Amino acid sequence: MYVSREEIGRRWGAARREMERAGVGALVAFGSPQLMARGVLRWLVDWPTPVFEEYLVLPLDGPVTLFVHDASEAEFAREFCAADEVRVIPALEYVSDPCRRAADFVRELGPGAVGTAGRGMSAGFLASLTRNLGRAAVNLDPQLERLRMVKSPEEMRLSEAAVRLNEDVFRHYAGLVRPGGREVDAVAEASRFALSLGAEELYWMSASGPVPRLALMAQARGEGHVWRAGDCHSIILEHAAAGGHMGETTHLLSLGRPKEEYARAFAAVGEAQTAAASRIRPGATVGELADAAEEALIALGYAERRGPDVPPAPIGHGQGLDVWEVPCIVSGDMTPMVPGMRFNLHPSVRLKDGAVITSCDCWALEEGGARRLSTLPREILEV
Repeated sequence: MYVSREEIGRRWGAARREMERAGVGALVAFGSPQLMARGVLRWLVDWPTPVFEEYLVLPLDGPVTLFVHDASEAEFAREFCAADEVRVIPALEYVSDPCRRAADFVRELGPGAVGTAGRGMSAGFLASLTRNLGRAAVNLDPQLERLRMVKSPEEMRLSEAAVRLNEDVFRHYAGLVRPGGREVDAVAEASRFALSLGAEELYWMSASGPVPRLALMAQARGEGHVWRAGDCHSIILEHAAAGGHMGETTHLLSLGRPKEEYARAFAAVGEAQTAAASRIRPGATVGELADAAEEALIALGYAERRGPDVPPAPIGHGQGLDVWEVPCIVSGDMTPMVPGMRFNLHPSVRLKDGAVITSCDCWALEEGGARRLSTLPREILEV
């Protein structure tokens, strides 16, 4: 386990209070391998779901029971996760009726409403649960997402370690970027380095060429780009460190001196991040961060004032055990900021030649005020 029993107990207590308020007697919480859908299961029992969709049952009073895919996972979970009991979903049921065991277990606990949590719950799992319960469950995702939005000191230490890991991998990776080198080879080598540092999961976005842009790794693999002098290289790392917490490093590299218009735009993004970060304080709203970033880009000539019918674009989000957590940092979001919140600030600008310029700054709001977790300079890295 990467978190203490005291921390797990705090989480169970907070979740049970939300269940009581919602009139729910038992919670069925799901996790899946998706980057934005595994966190609730990890949060409740410190159990990763690297391959299969799995779930647990948290009653208002009584043992927390984890249901896993097979006997080998059950053996591992009994030794390393925080659940009181571990059960196996029979192989045939996992395909045809995966939540039958959860429904049977909930019925044993007695009457009462049942809640669910886990954004990655598949239609098959939800249909199985509803069919076997004979009634719809209460969605408690919003309540648990709000709980997870505010990190404990123990969680914040894990989150900060994840930011450091991503930056260490980025620095190693930057040393591999050179004319004549293949982008995918550098990603492969840096991935091995990340795993040597204890990374649990790897997520890359990578794109190279004369004009900065963003692309998924599948596209980067298909292109097989070989770097040339004058290339721009956009890279995004969102790796999970030991313990499952995620960090983000988004940066722009230039093979040789970058074009002046790209350097100015990258600096403008940095100024927008600084403007947003200056608003991180208890009692202010999350939307104020987005407004500050937008005003900075307008003043620098990289954005225009939106009309009343133009929806605002998010400039960042929370992060923890999922790659994207609440709050969504967007104009109009009235969520008040409190100590324990984590912010990834990544405004972007698009230039006339189609260039997309962005970077990411990770911040934490603590009792003593806002603190920058990222350490990279706010300028294009020339290699």
